[in-house]
Amino acid sequence: MQPPSGDTFDHVSGIINEEPVIKIAEDRDGPVLELDATEWTSDGLAMALRANLDQWPQGVSIWIDHPSDETNDLLARLGFEIQRDLFRMERSLPMEQRTEIQTRSFVVDQDEEEWCQVNNRAFAWHREQSGWTPELVRERQAESWFDPNGFLIHHREGRIAAFCWTKIHENETPSIGEVYVIAVDPDFHGLGLGRALTLAGYQHLGDSGITRAMLYVDADNTPAVTLYRDIGLEVQVVRRLHQK
Repeated sequence: MQPPSGDTFDHVSGIINEEPVIKIAEDRDGPVLELDATEWTSDGLAMALRANLDQWPQGVSIWIDHPSDETNDLLARLGFEIQRDLFRMERSLPMEQRTEIQTRSFVVDQDEEEWCQVNNRAFAWHREQSGWTPELVRERQAESWFDPNGFLIHHREGRIAAFCWTKIHENETPSIGEVYVIAVDPDFHGLGLGRALTLAGYQHLGDSGITRAMLYVDADNTPAVTLYRDIGLEVQVVRRLHQK
């Protein structure tokens, strides 16, 4: 699972900015501001947020890396409520656990419609990850990072049962491989496909020469967090969403 647009969080890395920044993007629900609380003083962040928020009286989302009681209090004073936390989890590659599950590569101009159907069923409850369309998939295919060989499809009963879409962040040093979106069709829950496809995705990334792995997951998705901890991923960053 991913933050808002799936591509608005690429700045998370070991690169240190000389000046603190607030990144501004947009998702289907409106403006999205992103920042790292560790880069800011309390007064500086308060001034910067007020200056930016003057543009949008309502419908704004703010993602904060490394939130604290202080940032929670500041956002509350500005009229925002905490909506959810995301974990960025990481580990080294290769992994000790492996899988032999059979997958194939995503086929461009063939799989878009069926993939959207499976994804949207799997994430019907999710604010950002539901509602994909073939047009949105094609937008991602136009990105420089898109690689159909890293978009793994698992078939059962003649249809897509599960998938693992990976992404390599070459802007980080060293490059890091992400399980970008992973899901199992609800018709195939309970078969261990989530674990197997996660491992398959990281095996693909490791075979591509990537030595660091990461993903984002909702902090309250206990089954997924437990699974990811079991394969060696550890929380490195907490990202908190505030909205009003």
